[in-house]
Amino acid sequence: MVMAKGILLDENNDLKIVNGRLQLGNTLMQEVGIILQMNQGELKFDPMLGANLVTEIRGIPNPHKIESIIDTQLALDGKDYDQIKDLIMQKIT
Repeated sequence: MVMAKGILLDENNDLKIVNGRLQLGNTLMQEVGIILQMNQGELKFDPMLGANLVTEIRGIPNPHKIESIIDTQLALDGKDYDQIKDLIMQKIT
């Protein structure tokens, strides 16, 4: 699994600044979180990226469909869901 390095965000998706300095580190999970929070069309340079999960929670929950959506969206960003699904489950439970 490739670890992404970059500027970290805080819990409000704002730049994480400590002692006046931007914090750098592994950004993989924050990238996954942003993809899962987005709706398709929000990202100008990749309008197909975005899980649209808001529409899924308004209806009857279908865990298999949601997992398929997440897998597809992460693949669009070059991430392998099977390699990081345990990390995702740790974050949401």
